[in-house]
Amino acid sequence: MRKLAIAILLVGILSSAVAAGAYSDGSEKKNVTNKLCPVSGGPVSEKYRTEYKGQYVYTCCEGCLGEFNKTPEVFVAKMSKEERDAIAINEVCPVSGEPIDKTKSLEFEGRKVYFCCDHCVDKYKKDHPTAK
Repeated sequence: MRKLAIAILLVGILSSAVAAGAYSDGSEKKNVTNKLCPVSGGPVSEKYRTEYKGQYVYTCCEGCLGEFNKTPEVFVAKMSKEERDAIAINEVCPVSGEPIDKTKSLEFEGRKVYFCCDHCVDKYKKDHPTAK
């Protein structure tokens, strides 16, 4: 009975760590836009990404990345609404709520974030130190 309780406790701790954004080896888990490869349908890798209409799209491998880049519209059309929404750019500035200027952006947690002006870019950087 004691072993079962310990096992349940360990599973709970590991689940919490993964949910909190860490892998079981302790490394940080980065966010990405889409979670499923638009070519294969499998889980994506942070290593394989391309830019599509101003936002990053992730694939599972180099082969799928190449296939996606050949005919992106075909693969985007096959994505679920949720996945298409994930690769859409933000239309309003997250700081001011004003319409964005597509020349003002930062990368934050695996996606491009757009802003209305340099002041908002600077404020966002200050509030989100890992943005680049």
